[in-house]
Formats: sequence, structure tokens, C-alpha cells
Amino acid sequence: MTAALWGWARLVTGTAAQIYLVMLAALAAIALIPAVFGWSSTVIQTGSMEPHIDPGDVVVLSALPDDQPVPLGGVVQFTSPAPAQPDGIERSVLHRIVIDHEDGTYATAGDANADVDSTPLIREQITGQARLLVPFIGLPALWADAGRQLPLALWASGTVAALLLTLTVFAPRNHSEDLTDGADSDHNTRQLPVLARRNALAVAGTALLAGLVSAPMPPSTAAFTARTGTRASWRVAAPPPALTLGRAAPYGLLASTSVINQTPGGHETAVSANVGTSPGTNIVALHNTGSRPNVTGAVEAGTPAAAAAMTDARALESALLARPVTANRSAALTGPITAGVYTSTTGAFTVSSTLTLDAQGDPTAVFVFRATTLTAALNSQIILAGGARAANVYWVAAGNITLGANTTTRGTYLARGAITANLNSGGPTQRFTLEGRLISLGTASPGGTIDLNRPTITLPA
Repeated sequence: MTAALWGWARLVTGTAAQIYLVMLAALAAIALIPAVFGWSSTVIQTGSMEPHIDPGDVVVLSALPDDQPVPLGGVVQFTSPAPAQPDGIERSVLHRIVIDHEDGTYATAGDANADVDSTPLIREQITGQARLLVPFIGLPALWADAGRQLPLALWASGTVAALLLTLTVFAPRNHSEDLTDGADSDHNTRQLPVLARRNALAVAGTALLAGLVSAPMPPSTAAFTARTGTRASWRVAAPPPALTLGRAAPYGLLASTSVINQTPGGHETAVSANVGTSPGTNIVALHNTGSRPNVTGAVEAGTPAAAAAMTDARALESALLARPVTANRSAALTGPITAGVYTSTTGAFTVSSTLTLDAQGDPTAVFVFRATTLTAALNSQIILAGGARAANVYWVAAGNITLGANTTTRGTYLARGAITANLNSGGPTQRFTLEGRLISLGTASPGGTIDLNRPTITLPA
């Protein structure tokens, strides 16, 4: 190799080593410096917040002031009591708050998990709110804590090699033999402070990183069970998870306790979908056998399939609640309304006549309406325009849903409370027509029941 090529090789490798050290030092500084302002940091040990937060990432946390509400949809660190842990040891957990139970408790979930955590959370358990995500910088501490000597040794060797390479390549050269050349002497004189600062930065950065590893931050696990998008000042996660019904998709009617068809004799009832209850087993006047079946799909009363569907329906509610709000609207819904996530200024939404949902040419447009109660008045109807699809319309109620007589509506309705449809019908001409689903989750009291009369239900295309 010629001297010129050797010089270029030294320069390239030395520069790469210096960039590596500076990057590590910067990440270490971001993880440690917030402590000056009273914030704390934690190393994530497990993977239930993937793909947004990985094992070895460092999450920087601030305290949750007493005068601030619990951040629904936010990522928090909390103390999980020993009885809630499989091994009976109390731990710090980092998960997202996905449900406000309105009784002073909350449901939390990890983004990679299928269900919400089994133990409700109270405010007093929260020890910090996620503010910054520093990727990968906690891996050495994680390896050290787990006793994984091989990756730790390889990383340490590589870092020391990068430091030595930086100090060697960018060390000031002795040009005493060239002092007769005044220009070169001036150049060397100017270069010495620059090289010294570079090397000092590399040494300081490596020392900072060594401090991060030798005094590892308290770890947090993230290995329970649900989904992630935080409302912190610096977003630590990607957009909320995709909305999916999972195993609940084939169901037109799904309730935790009972589904009761009030139509006399079950006539004038047509459900082109599955009907299910779980853990309850009460399904009345809805059947797919006999001389006059009124359900074309399966009837699942307390079956494992219905239980799996209910699990995925609750996960869907968590994902819907995690979506950031587009706007607050008055209780009376009037249109046209474009895609977005809408909450009620009064806690209730009512469709009193005709409501148009306009996708403005985007067939993937999503409409989400969240309130305490949802009501569709007598003879009201939902119209889809601009390419809007019933499969992308969601109605979420923390309480009950009431759909009046002779209504035509679209979308997936999820209620923690009870759902009633067309119960005030004045005669056989008044029907209830739905392109979508009714799901009563039963997580609020009274809840878990669906009562309906003269329904015609089809699943969205």
C-alpha cells in the first residue's frame, strides 16, 4: 500500500471512530443530563413496547405533578405490586395508559401485547411520565445486569479500540525537522489546539459513557400485555397502532353477558354475521338452525371463539382511545363531517337526523367518535360520502349506546355499558338497519348486554 493510500485509510478509520465516540457521548449526555433538572432515566429491559421502545433503550422521565391529569394515551412508569408479578417481586413497569375506568383506576398495556394489563393502575403508583427516548444507549448496562459477558466485552473492546484509534490518528505530529519552513510551522501551530480539543472530546465522551455503564440506571420491565403514541412534550413513540378487529371481525353482535332479540317470534330479524357472548352464555331468539333461522353466521354462546373475539374487541377499544383527538364537538352531530377523532364537549353525542361522513375521496379515511353516551334518534341515518367506508367508522362509548326506532346507521359500535336498538318501535314497519357491528364490552355497570328489535345487520364490505 502506498503512503498516500495508507494515509487515506488512517484518516477514514480515524474519522469513523471519532464519529462513533461522539455519537455515543451525545446519547449518553441526553440520557444523563436531564437529571440536573430533576428528571430520571430508566433502562428498558424487555420488549412489550416494541416496535416503538426496544430493550436497551433509555427513557427519560419527569414527575407527574399533582395538578395535572393522568395522561390517557401517554407512556408512564409505575410500580407494579408483587402480587401482580408472576415471580412475586415488585417491579417498575413502563407501559401506556389506554383506558380510564372513571372509578379512579386505569388500564395499561404494552404496545406489542394482545391484551391490557391484568391489574388496574391507580395514580399513586405512577412514578414518572415518559418525555425522551434515547435509543440503544442502555444496552451495555442491560448486558451487564443480565450477565451477558460476550456482547459486553465486544462492545467494550470496540469502544476502547475506537478511542485508541482516534488518539493515534489525530495525535499532533512532531514537525521539528521542518521548522525552517515558516508556513508549515504556522500551520502546525494552528492545528495543535484543534487536535487537542478533538482528542479531549473523545476521552471525555468515553468517560461519560463508561460512567453510564458503571452506574446503570434503574431498569423498567415492559413485558405484560396492549398498545403505544404518547402525549409527552417529545413524542417517544410512532403513531398509535393500526385499528384492527382481529378475531372480532366476523361478529355482528358481541356482548360480555347477553344478546337478546326482542322481535316477536324472532321474525323480521336478519343478522348476516356471527353472534357471540363471553363470558356470558345468554343468547335469546337468535339462531342459525331450525325452520326459520335468522342468523347466517355462527352462534357462539360462551365459547372460546367468542372469548377470543372479546379480547380483540377490547384491544381495539384501547387503540381507539389512544388516538389523538382531532377536535371537540358539541353534543348534536351535524354534517358533513370529515375524517378525524372527535370527542364531545358535553360527554354525549346524538345523531338527531341525517349525518353525512365525507372521506373527501380517501377510502382509507377513519372516523372515530368518543363520548360517554351515544344516541341515534328516531328515523336518524348515517350517510357515507366521498369514498367513506363503514369499516372505517367507529363509535366508542364509556357508558351506554341507544339507537332509536327506524334508524339506519353504519360503523362499529363499542360500549362499556349496555346497547339498545329499536326497542321503542311502534310497529313492524319500524326497523333497525346497521352496516357494522354492536359490541358491548361489559367493563362499565350496567353493561355487557345488547337488546334489539327487528334488526337487519350486515358486516361492512
